[in-house]
Amino acid sequence: MSRFTFLPNLFFFLLVPIWFYFIRYWGFNQQLVFVFFLAIILFVFRRSTIPYRDTLKNDGEIYLSPVHGIVQSIRRETTTWDDLPISHEIRIAIGHFDEKGLYLPTAGEVSYLRANKGQKILRTAESKEFYVPMGELAHTDLVLTSKNQTKSLMRFIECPYGIRPTIWLKSGDRGRGGACFGHYTFGGTLIIYLPPNCDILVFEKERVVPGQTVLAALRDQ
Repeated sequence: MSRFTFLPNLFFFLLVPIWFYFIRYWGFNQQLVFVFFLAIILFVFRRSTIPYRDTLKNDGEIYLSPVHGIVQSIRRETTTWDDLPISHEIRIAIGHFDEKGLYLPTAGEVSYLRANKGQKILRTAESKEFYVPMGELAHTDLVLTSKNQTKSLMRFIECPYGIRPTIWLKSGDRGRGGACFGHYTFGGTLIIYLPPNCDILVFEKERVVPGQTVLAALRDQ
């Protein structure tokens, strides 16, 4: 079932005896309610098929969207990420009903991964609420170093109605572009920091899709 949902297999093993119980003892209305809530659960935790796409190279690399969501804001030449004196920032909101899989935006190696406790922020909050000192926010940072040693940061900021993202990779692991590396169970906010030698190719309020939407093209330095 892992091909179709992010729910653990144990969920389906427990579901079998419940299924036989409600068929035998519950009335039709109760069965209908059970099937309705089961359908909602399976929809929320669904796993989409992401088309495989190699990282392309044309005067640099392309950076694909790692999540399903909507671009909330774009800031160019910011100084929020300590590892780069200047970087471009893309903030994406992952909604309640968006597919929650996380997919590598380009081929590379995880060079840093860390989770931090703190305040949680609504994915629909105003931009200024995301720009407090990062140590105060509940977030998970993942730094990806591409094959030409270009670094990018994915910062997952937790929502009050969600939980910390589940990431299967660890520091030192490598993967190809488009590979699933975890899931963000109830969604939240993803802020992506890209190096200054790139062109942002998306717009605010644009819906992005993993493996298809190109967020940025990285130029040769």
